[in-house]
Amino acid sequence: MNPNQYYPDNSYFVSDDNLNFHAGSYPNYDQSFDSYSQPAQFNQPGASSWQPAPTTNFTGEEDEPPLLEELGIDLNKIIIRLMHSLDPTGKCGVVLGDYDVIGPIALYLTYTSLLLLAGGKLMFSYIYGLAVLTSVCMYGLLWAMTDSSEVTLTSTFSVLGYSFTPVVLVALLAVFVNLKNIFGAIIVLAAVVWSSMNAARVFVAMFGNSDQKYLMAYPCAIICGLYTLFILY
Repeated sequence: MNPNQYYPDNSYFVSDDNLNFHAGSYPNYDQSFDSYSQPAQFNQPGASSWQPAPTTNFTGEEDEPPLLEELGIDLNKIIIRLMHSLDPTGKCGVVLGDYDVIGPIALYLTYTSLLLLAGGKLMFSYIYGLAVLTSVCMYGLLWAMTDSSEVTLTSTFSVLGYSFTPVVLVALLAVFVNLKNIFGAIIVLAAVVWSSMNAARVFVAMFGNSDQKYLMAYPCAIICGLYTLFILY
């Protein structure tokens, strides 16, 4: 469309050059408002730059440690100690240090559960009470015999508990086979010897006197024999 057709004098049309704003033409104009019409200048000396707020890294469930690790339970160490307790020859050696009570408690719980399945005997309180009592007595005996730092109430409870594994196997056998006879007595006697020798081997390794191996096996055999009475009677 031609603007000259309707407005011959072009009085209503202003050129682009006349559209520029001149602050000098307005005496009351505050030039501080020009900063809002200018683009922000970043990374310049003396100029304030906007910094984003630090973000918090939220870890998902896949970044959390396993529950057993949070509870301080190492299944690999428990399995290793169980394998050593099942070695009647002692060729696997002994594992000293870092004693735990989770494995022995699990073995006592398994033993009481097997007694319940085999003969309907609910012996939870008796078994745990006997475990605590025998551990305290054995600790007192070891404390009188040696001053080794390895001998503690926790280590004594742990060693007696893991050496208890052959007796647990006999309790498992009692679920399927009647052991209240001569055959059962022989099996129980073999388990008692097996368990007591395992415990004595570890206790001797604690204070480094192999000459007292059979001396230590005697009280261990009495302790294991007490547990087996629940199987035979």
